[in-house]
Amino acid sequence: MQLVAPVTGLDDLEVVVAAQPDLVELRLDLVDRSDHPELAARCASLPVPLIATVRSTGEGGGFAGGAGDCTRLLAPFLPHSRYVDLERGFRSLAPACRAVGCRVIASVHLATMLPLSELFGLERDLRSYGDLPKLVLAPSSDDDLLDLISFTRAATRPICTSIAGTGYRHGRALLPLFGSALAYCAVGRPSSPGQYTLAEMRELMRLLCPERSD
Repeated sequence: MQLVAPVTGLDDLEVVVAAQPDLVELRLDLVDRSDHPELAARCASLPVPLIATVRSTGEGGGFAGGAGDCTRLLAPFLPHSRYVDLERGFRSLAPACRAVGCRVIASVHLATMLPLSELFGLERDLRSYGDLPKLVLAPSSDDDLLDLISFTRAATRPICTSIAGTGYRHGRALLPLFGSALAYCAVGRPSSPGQYTLAEMRELMRLLCPERSD
């Protein structure tokens, strides 16, 4: 399991990198576009692996454009990134991202929970264009959370699962214990509601599962 910290503005970058997460997510939909050239220049020499993300408004982000605009936003950052996060609506960009050496996180963010049968179907769809599927859902009951944990535990290849919103946010700490490859944490400004801080998540992992906290 790796801890991911988002950068939502140019001023966040140094603070986030100094906190030493395993990965830094560049939320390009939230960073002011006028700051993108300077951000890209700084990314060329960072000591931490990067995830380039353009999150759409339909999935809780700030980007309202199409595939062409998404490509233009991502292009300066792809040479410096280990991963690119692509929603299903931008799956057509996956081959070009791989061509420059990026692995693809195929993501979906829903404001609801799905039955287990639909989760497995969604996972297959995400794997059809991505290297690592990422499913973020919103449980509304304990049974929902248990289903999401069971789904995560059943994965035979790497997967990322997480919780949307502040309800059942404790699931964010539980899912890595059952196989989620990534846990997204805040350093300063969170990129989504319900995120634990990086320091909090490290402490939770130390307490809940010491052998996985190093």
